Amino acid sequence: MSGDVSESAVIAAIRSAVSGAGAPMQVGIGDDAAVLEHHGPLVACHDLLVEDVHFRRAWAGAADIGHKALAVNLSDLAAMGAVPTAALVGLSLPPAVGLDDVERMFGAMASLAVAHGVAIAGGDTTTGPVLSLGVTALGRMEDGVPPLTRAGGRPGDLLCVTGPLGAAAAGLALLENPGLGEGLPRARADALRAAHLRPSPQVGPGRALAAAGAHAAIDISDGLLLDAGRLADASGCGLVLDLSCLPLAAGVPEMADAVARPADLLAATGGEDYELLVALPPEDLGRLRAAGGTLTPVGGLTAAPGRRIHRNGAEVAVDKAGWESP
Repeated sequence: MSGDVSESAVIAAIRSAVSGAGAPMQVGIGDDAAVLEHHGPLVACHDLLVEDVHFRRAWAGAADIGHKALAVNLSDLAAMGAVPTAALVGLSLPPAVGLDDVERMFGAMASLAVAHGVAIAGGDTTTGPVLSLGVTALGRMEDGVPPLTRAGGRPGDLLCVTGPLGAAAAGLALLENPGLGEGLPRARADALRAAHLRPSPQVGPGRALAAAGAHAAIDISDGLLLDAGRLADASGCGLVLDLSCLPLAAGVPEMADAVARPADLLAATGGEDYELLVALPPEDLGRLRAAGGTLTPVGGLTAAPGRRIHRNGAEVAVDKAGWESP
């Protein structure tokens, strides 16, 4: 393991940090495999966070990294309408990361796990040139509720988002250049940074929308425009998005001015908001709002192919729709 820290010491630190978190297990951390209770269809996802690709330790603390590693996976389960149950964590440690950092990472991960009833069931540890965390999250569908997929959208569906957009992109700009936020109230700047460092997965709304009969969903991790295109493609539909309808998080217009970008495009392409984009019948908007909370229509699916992005009726050219791995 890293430096003079043994693998046994790392595992002991992890076990201590996550002790009692989430759902009970028949066999937990410390054996060759975990043994979990599970009922209904199994929903599984995996995300990998790599230092200097997905985060920088210059401005992301160990607790931030641990929280986000689990949160991005819970967001994928939320987009399916699943109930999260367990997570397995792969950890690669460079020499500069010590046991105190491991404890902070897994302590924050355990706090998020407790909030969503998730058991940290085990994983693996190794050494590596940079800090990396790979999380596999498991969930289940509630009885009689089919999983939401990207492919269920239909022509004529509204596309709605579950919350305000752009905070994470604005927060990243602040983290990379703190001087940009000099005109913002401190609390607002802190909230923007927190939106990037510690996203909130929309597990409750995802479950409620699946149970209420939404047609399709995707989490907005790579940018609204890019992820909306993925949903439309999977559903075999065209796409219309109205940038003037986007709900902007507080502070986004000011940060957009600071980085010389239109606020709606910063919100639509910046990514890492981890809200949900949901396709639903227009006549069901009120009913699904009552079930799943805030829903703001931002566009719709069409029978005609292609993608039309506009602002108050005027076409908008977009060079880059969001973030994609190189």
